[in-house]
Amino acid sequence: MSSMLEYKGYHATIEYDAEDDIFVGDVFGITDSLNFHGNSVDELKNTFSQCIDNYLELCEKIGKNPDKEFKGTFNVRIPPELHKKAALAAAKQKITLNQYVVKAIDKSFEENKGSKETIIYIPYGTRQTDWENGADESFKVFCQVGSIVTKKESVSYVGN
Repeated sequence: MSSMLEYKGYHATIEYDAEDDIFVGDVFGITDSLNFHGNSVDELKNTFSQCIDNYLELCEKIGKNPDKEFKGTFNVRIPPELHKKAALAAAKQKITLNQYVVKAIDKSFEENKGSKETIIYIPYGTRQTDWENGADESFKVFCQVGSIVTKKESVSYVGN
């Protein structure tokens, strides 16, 4: 579920104002302030598109380039020691600090994609197993089947 609208590459967050009993939208990612509201979802969507169309029309009239969200640049404030570590790591890889940061951000999304957790439930009343020492031969066979447990999968053992 998303509380965000998109129109012509612009995005807006939506909130409900209980005091005025209206939906309020705020276009984000640009320096100009664009806000809109509506009493219903349809009205809100309509006023959002009107807001963007009016903004683009006004920019054209006054000869201003309209702001675009996500230009690909942003400032990040980090502790000096972390800055130093990142710069040294980038230098070791023979890439720029910017390239290093891009790779790190991109990798952070890959790590969460496709990961899963397998939970194996075997009641101790049925059979008690020493998991750490691998005393159960049937579990050793289970672990050797590569398609069941992968590097991106964590395995938890639950018993009673």
